[in-house]
Amino acid sequence: MSQIRYSGHSGPCGPCGHFVDAHGRSVFRVFAPRAHHLAVLLSGSERRIPLQHDDTADHAADWTGYWTGTTDRLPAGTLYLLDLDGRHLPDPASRRQPQGVHGPSMVVDITPVRSPGWAGVKIEDAVVYELHVGSFTPAGTLAAAREKLPHLQHLGINAVELMPLAAFPGERNWGYDGVFPFALHSAYGDHADLQAFIEAAHGQGIAVLLDVVFNHFGPEGNHSNAFAPYTRAAATPWGAAVNFDGEYSHGVRAFFLENTRYWLQDVGFDGLRMDAAAMVFDTMPVHVLREITDLARAIGSAEGRELLMIAEHLRNDRFVTATPGFGYHAQWNDDLHHTVFAFLSGETTGRCINFGAFDDVVKALQSGFVLDGTRFDRYHRCFPGTDGGLTRPQEHVVHMQNHDVVGNRLLGDRMFSSCGPEKALLAITAVFASPFVPMLFMGEEYGETAPFLFFEDFSEQVVIDGAREGRKADHAFEGAEPLDPHARATFVASKLQWQLAETDAGRTTLAYYKQLIALKRAGLLGPRSFADVQVMADTTAQLIRVQTPHTLTVLNFSDRPQAFAADPDWVPLASSVAAGKGDGIAAYAALILGRHPRQGIDPAG
Repeated sequence: MSQIRYSGHSGPCGPCGHFVDAHGRSVFRVFAPRAHHLAVLLSGSERRIPLQHDDTADHAADWTGYWTGTTDRLPAGTLYLLDLDGRHLPDPASRRQPQGVHGPSMVVDITPVRSPGWAGVKIEDAVVYELHVGSFTPAGTLAAAREKLPHLQHLGINAVELMPLAAFPGERNWGYDGVFPFALHSAYGDHADLQAFIEAAHGQGIAVLLDVVFNHFGPEGNHSNAFAPYTRAAATPWGAAVNFDGEYSHGVRAFFLENTRYWLQDVGFDGLRMDAAAMVFDTMPVHVLREITDLARAIGSAEGRELLMIAEHLRNDRFVTATPGFGYHAQWNDDLHHTVFAFLSGETTGRCINFGAFDDVVKALQSGFVLDGTRFDRYHRCFPGTDGGLTRPQEHVVHMQNHDVVGNRLLGDRMFSSCGPEKALLAITAVFASPFVPMLFMGEEYGETAPFLFFEDFSEQVVIDGAREGRKADHAFEGAEPLDPHARATFVASKLQWQLAETDAGRTTLAYYKQLIALKRAGLLGPRSFADVQVMADTTAQLIRVQTPHTLTVLNFSDRPQAFAADPDWVPLASSVAAGKGDGIAAYAALILGRHPRQGIDPAG
């Protein structure tokens, strides 16, 4: 496979860490612009492979900072450390850390995914399913997750988004504390397991996206700054920002661009979800986020497959998906969740502090962004956002549950637990009736009630204490103490209870989700066009009608039944509650109708 390369503000780029060259030799390439001596130490032997710095520069001040060494092909499984001026450290570009984040790195043979004929999934067709490998199954491995792919295919999912896989301290973590961006977390399995998961997904028509963290490193086990200034003095909520525009930033940019290429091309993912993109700070003429999306599109074009690039930006900025702009296919949009959840639950604190009015729900369905630059954001204390009407619906990924909106609650409770099944099903119907890209969070399709809590397995006491105190501070206003994030029981409590899918209630909920997904994928429910989705609201009755050329969805946000008489041309397709007597719609219920067959449209799709 020919490798796509890149150039620009990242300077002359290429692979990093250990790789095999065209002659079958092992090569080590490390960015360490301030080092005096650098070598590879092979574990279990006295062997030392010296690395030579790039001496092609005309002047020492022009040296770009790379060290390279070549040797005979090393077998997979070889452990090594880098000797950096007498300090023995793991490789920042390590592909595997079998003994943890402080141990030696491992040479790994990686076989790209083989899926003949696979062309990927377009963003306008996507129905996304977010999952955390560690809590998705009792075993918490990629191999175990692969066994659940038939369930997702039967549900109608065509894009799975894996929460971060990059190596982090200990056994368990959400993944956003990763410190080796190239290394697959060992507790989840090896690269063969990852390859098998992606190939099996492709075989069932499912694209696989990876959540990546390019804005910070985790608080334990980050050795990268010993080699180069990978971070700089700019604050994110989780620590120092990645250095994309300061001294020696060219090597840092190249590192993360190579990481993008690695996951998409060497491994074979179908796209990336960029965590907290607003915290990726860059003042260079071409933003690194744009370089990343350009690289992804170049790889997709060369390989004849769709690679989806989705950003979590959360500033309602249409520039994220615009061209010119960062050029992402879509961005996460929390506004629909916040408006619906705040209205149905009555909770208007934290991220939902700006919402709670019925009109907010209507606006979110009509144009995507409620915070559109015209309203003061009481959470961030500013006027964020842009006009959502200037975007396309497929540029918004919307949801009612995800790892953040569930996991950042005091009890980690899901909407089925906090609001009840009727409100939860009404809410998810609003997601699918909208013209936006729908996303589910693992387990919601059968009404999972297990919490998704924040958990970690750090080994340094100061970091463990910091995680505990941070959670307490986050929820101090609630007058209760969150569960200990370091306790393994907190992680175990977050695992899905798959047996719930086999209960009567689970089967009923699952059947309704399957209906929603089938109607969405058929283009009958919430087509990706503002022009084809008409949102009408009765503020007094708190009733919303969402009409498309083929369906009419009625959403009752009130606590009492509402009179509703449909035109004879509409026939029932699906209901979030059991059908009652007479006309009308029950409290907190959703009803989907389709054109009668005599109108030339088969409501069954």
